[in-house]
Amino acid sequence: MNPMYHVARQNPGRAKHWWIRLGTKDSDTSLNISANLAAALDNLGDNVNHSYYWDEGHGANIDAADFITWIAKVTGHKTN
Repeated sequence: MNPMYHVARQNPGRAKHWWIRLGTKDSDTSLNISANLAAALDNLGDNVNHSYYWDEGHGANIDAADFITWIAKVTGHKTN
């Protein structure tokens, strides 16, 4: 599965906000994949929040509260 194919296509209805996370110890996905995806989306003018989880593996999720805050920010909703 190569997301770059879909990013490069004309698709005005695609998402414009992206939260991309990858663990630096991920054995399933190269760090370059998320970096290239983030750069391509940023070049399209999208809102990209890209970061690596240091010393974490595949499927790490260590900033769930930050993700919820980010969702509230990009959707214009307030959090309690």
